[in-house]
Amino acid sequence: MKILTHCRDKVGDFQARVLLHIPIGMLIAIPILGWGLRDIFRDYESNEDKWTRDEAWKDLFGAMVGYVLAMVLMIVAGIILFWRLT
Repeated sequence: MKILTHCRDKVGDFQARVLLHIPIGMLIAIPILGWGLRDIFRDYESNEDKWTRDEAWKDLFGAMVGYVLAMVLMIVAGIILFWRLT
């Protein structure tokens, strides 16, 4: 069952590729470690799309979703930690 769809998806694999790349986005959100990983991932996807035309925007979208999820989790954890310490 497909829940995630996009009008630009020509192949029909949008949901699978988004879900597959959420963990990499979560890793990119980790301070210091994620900075280099972000650049490597972006360059890899750009190069892959240049040669294979596999619609890399789906992978980047999944990474962005994972990044936002991780940032929200870190903010909530920071608020909870701050609240418990005060």
